[in-house]
Amino acid sequence: MKKPTPYPFLPWYGGLLMMGFPFILLSARLRIPNILLSIPFLIASIFFLTIAQVQPSGDHVRYRRFRKWKIIPYSDIRSCGTRWIFGYLRTSGYLRPWGRLYFTLDQAGFSWDSEAIDEIARKAKLN
Repeated sequence: MKKPTPYPFLPWYGGLLMMGFPFILLSARLRIPNILLSIPFLIASIFFLTIAQVQPSGDHVRYRRFRKWKIIPYSDIRSCGTRWIFGYLRTSGYLRPWGRLYFTLDQAGFSWDSEAIDEIARKAKLN
């Protein structure tokens, strides 16, 4: 069994910080411009709070968003890759809330290590 990707403490912390910004905007006055300005921050904070940690195993991928590990068989994985600084998995079913599972990657110097993505793609026969 491979070691899991890094624990997503920093994205969660960033999500909590971003979630506070709209409340500061909306605490002064409840106006349309303040509401419109706060919507992207709320969506970004929800995204950062849903970042997962994955662990490739023998015949499945384990992932967790907070505490409980869940399993995705390799046969259900349709695609995997990187988006921005996160890895993603797309399965045959819908994974809430974004339709994909976004997860943390190891940092290797000034780039992001795609070792977990390569192993998942190899075992799911996506190459």
